[in-house]
Amino acid sequence: MSLLTAYDGLLVRVGLYLLVFWPTVGYYVYSDSEKRGFSNPQLRGVVLGLLGVLGLLIHLYTVQRWD
Repeated sequence: MSLLTAYDGLLVRVGLYLLVFWPTVGYYVYSDSEKRGFSNPQLRGVVLGLLGVLGLLIHLYTVQRWD
């Protein structure tokens, strides 16, 4: 069994998710939170970045509620 096809490619999908969505969403949330003056922008970026698209939606909802 190859490592790339193990568990029907689950390891590849999770790896790509962590390499693409986490840094992209995390950096956006961090920079936007810092610009808006939210508390703990680094923690927000890491946590919401791990959630990916769902984290982005949570951040946008929070921003909309504050405005």
